[in-house]
Amino acid sequence: MRIRRSLAGVTAAALLGALAVPLSAMAVDIQVPARKYLVKQDAFDGFVGKLATIVNKPLPKGATFALPALAPTAVGGTLKFFKVGTPGVWEDLNLPAAQWIPRGPGGSRGYLYLGDGSLTDPCKIVLVKKKLIKAVCKGPNSTDSPSPYSIPINQVLGAAWELVIGGDKYCAESSNTTAAEAKRNSNGLYVAIGANAPSICPVAIGSASKAFLNPAQSLLQ
Repeated sequence: MRIRRSLAGVTAAALLGALAVPLSAMAVDIQVPARKYLVKQDAFDGFVGKLATIVNKPLPKGATFALPALAPTAVGGTLKFFKVGTPGVWEDLNLPAAQWIPRGPGGSRGYLYLGDGSLTDPCKIVLVKKKLIKAVCKGPNSTDSPSPYSIPINQVLGAAWELVIGGDKYCAESSNTTAAEAKRNSNGLYVAIGANAPSICPVAIGSASKAFLNPAQSLLQ
């Protein structure tokens, strides 16, 4: 009887440990090319965040992105913009399940997130489709600006983002390694275009200790 109880305790502990692991640590990586990556900071107000956008289309032409295995309408998601190789508290932008809308029957064409662009819900649009991944986030909490997300970006290391939905992590990196072209990289504005998919997903160093939450609308709490 003691042996059974001990095994049960070990099993329970292992399960609790697994549940304590962040979604991003368990996620399956899906590397994607970045057609455009933009971060804008308010140069007249301490370089706090003002706008962050991503636009991604699959390569080669005619290819498609894999849709998430778990519907964000059930599990929600998180989005993070960060500088590669720069340590800091990189916050996750919470994307509550209640604000996702399926496109097509059962999400067969993808999913659309609609937010209000507020401090607690900075992402106005996040779109995940087979031929397009896009996000538009606004305001001071759109990125961790001015620190640790300061501009200019070290283009050798680059800038990155990750979108986690259930067990899937979409990621992209705009850097010299992915052949991204930095069109603007000064005075609180970073714009890079034409990045190839990274060989591995970049990781935010010293990642989020907490998230920008929208508790009233989140189904994950």
